[in-house]
Amino acid sequence: MTTKSGNGHITCVPGQRLCEATSNHIAGEGTYTFNKYIYSSLAGQVIVTTKGDLQVVKVTLGRQGTVMPEAGSVVTCRVLEVNPNQARVSILCVGPNKLHTPVLGTVRKLNVREHQVDLVEMYNCFRPDDIIIAIVLSLGDIRNYELSTAGPGYGVVTAYCEDGHPLVPTSWTTMRCKCRTEKRKVARVMPPKMSIV
Repeated sequence: MTTKSGNGHITCVPGQRLCEATSNHIAGEGTYTFNKYIYSSLAGQVIVTTKGDLQVVKVTLGRQGTVMPEAGSVVTCRVLEVNPNQARVSILCVGPNKLHTPVLGTVRKLNVREHQVDLVEMYNCFRPDDIIIAIVLSLGDIRNYELSTAGPGYGVVTAYCEDGHPLVPTSWTTMRCKCRTEKRKVARVMPPKMSIV
């Protein structure tokens, strides 16, 4: 889900693989290294700076404040709570722009995935504190946005197991850490061999 904004900058989402971590390319602010790759830990703009022989890959937040979600906006959210019918989330970013004040949203069971909607079990899709990418369907009631994760580009991008270890996607329905495998509705954020550097 790397895109170019109108000003020519490359934007990214949390958990997105940016490039290979090499002796010449290192992770800077807003990024981390995992399994020899540099990943984004923020939604924002990718910036590559040169320090001597090194290229430092950073992600900075977009401009703050003025943007608000609207129908069709891609948003980054933190899951607050999950029940059998829906997940309540806090919308943190609209595209690459961090909201000055997060707003609430809801992903209903019907809007989690495109197929086999009747088989969706919410706790196997999201857990509290997961970071997800979703699309805004509409403004629901009193500043509570209706969201959807149906589609391969939407779902969980960053998650941790119950013991606090980072989970890595192993399929579109599972994530794994060094001690366990957990179910999630995983977002496909980048094709495997793509690189920005």
